Amino acid sequence: MNTAANAKVMIVEDDAELVRGLKRLLESDGYEVVPATVSLHALPLALREQPDLIVLDVMMPGIDGWEVLRRIRASASIASTPVMMLTAKSSVDDRVFGLSAGADDYLTKPFALREFRARIDALLRRSRSGLEAPGIKRMPVTAERGVAFVDTSDIMYIEGMRNHCMIHTSEGEMPSRMSLGEVEMRAGAGLMRVHRSYIVNLDAVRGCHWATKSAFVLSLKDGSEVPVSRTLVAEVRGRLGLC
Repeated sequence: MNTAANAKVMIVEDDAELVRGLKRLLESDGYEVVPATVSLHALPLALREQPDLIVLDVMMPGIDGWEVLRRIRASASIASTPVMMLTAKSSVDDRVFGLSAGADDYLTKPFALREFRARIDALLRRSRSGLEAPGIKRMPVTAERGVAFVDTSDIMYIEGMRNHCMIHTSEGEMPSRMSLGEVEMRAGAGLMRVHRSYIVNLDAVRGCHWATKSAFVLSLKDGSEVPVSRTLVAEVRGRLGLC
């Protein structure tokens, strides 16, 4: 798929020299580029231009990138537009904060132009082709530099947060941009919604029991326990064939 064909990328960055360089790079690949060097102009420009993807710097004078992102996600006509943040911050807390605000990808400064180009292509490819389709075998999670993927077979359970989720594996937890509802719609049969806040990998369940007279829980291979809604207990028991 030629992701550059008819694709419009908006760059919101107060460093005019960086904007010029990124603009030349993307235009050489066939993208149409809309530059914005003043953060206050970003939202009205995005509403007018309707870009296919927005590259957004975090640290800018006036209003910062997080506030611009919040306004983008609150604007119906561009709310679903993929947004890649350019940031010097890469801690888990920073990534979780960004996911809560609605970021799709991160690129930590300084970055290689080749990586920047690859991330632009990947975001547009995912947006256009519906990569996250029903029965997906991998889940996108935020990594120290951008996005990584976790095989669904390695997942213990998925915990729903405000508007993103945390992927729990035997090696730790990682935030994902997907909501719990999106995971439920797109995941394969091995992942089951067992509670309003939890999806469990049924292959990771090693047992189940009543913790109290009203609390039914699943015990997982990594030693964690996940509650099951009372209305789903019979279905879960049937799916597991364990008890």
